[in-house]
Amino acid sequence: MRARKDKVSGEARNAAAAGAGDAPQVTQQEGRPRLAKAEKEIAALKRRTAALEQELQEVRHLNKRLAEITDVVAEVLLPAEERDEQRLRDLLTRYDAGL
Repeated sequence: MRARKDKVSGEARNAAAAGAGDAPQVTQQEGRPRLAKAEKEIAALKRRTAALEQELQEVRHLNKRLAEITDVVAEVLLPAEERDEQRLRDLLTRYDAGL
């Protein structure tokens, strides 16, 4: 039984080794549509990347605005004796300038 397994394994190895060099060859004629398709995909990916970068900038801007609003609200919610009126005026001025 063991000899049979070795024989089959050896045959399978020989078949695999023989088929390894039989990779399909792509002719220049067949490669051109593939190249055109790849170029279209690359262009689409570049457009998508540019759109994502623009969206990222918008999100960063919105996060900055949210932080400014949070600072204003935190300062307003402090009791009057602990509140820094000058800081509050500065924060409101900065917030108004951003609108």
